[in-house]
Amino acid sequence: MPHLKRRVFVGLGTNLGDRIANLRTALASLQEHGITVTKVSALYESEPLGVSEPQPPFLNAVAEIATELPLDALLERLEAIERQLGRTQKGTLKPRPIDLDILWAEGERMQTERLTVPHPRLWERAFVLLPLAELVDTLDDIAVSERARELARQQKVRRIADRWWHEAETG
Repeated sequence: MPHLKRRVFVGLGTNLGDRIANLRTALASLQEHGITVTKVSALYESEPLGVSEPQPPFLNAVAEIATELPLDALLERLEAIERQLGRTQKGTLKPRPIDLDILWAEGERMQTERLTVPHPRLWERAFVLLPLAELVDTLDDIAVSERARELARQQKVRRIADRWWHEAETG
């Protein structure tokens, strides 16, 4: 059954190498894979959460994409981009050159061994909700900016750049 093009939000994060270049390359790679990047948030910096050893801070953003791909196929594309950019381990709390997560997909819910949509920790992370709030007011009847503000009081996240991704835009 063919899928209709729908809106999906993807979280982007990096804390190794040239972090801005990693994010720009990931956005360009999405577009090279036939995925339309429709909006990108500002760039935020955050301290890693839940890690036991010190590591560099993360740069984070959220992209709104339009795709016809089923979520499992989209996950495969995101993981291919992660591998292309040098990520060798998925699901660890170690430093990484790129992390691409499906946060939410319009009209879809999924829970498999490999993928849960909406992302299971979506509403717990200021570094995701602050950039997401720039792109959407509410998701699943939850006010994104309100929840982001609540978390931002507890988690150290700062906005560092607005139109940082312009070099990745293609047209």
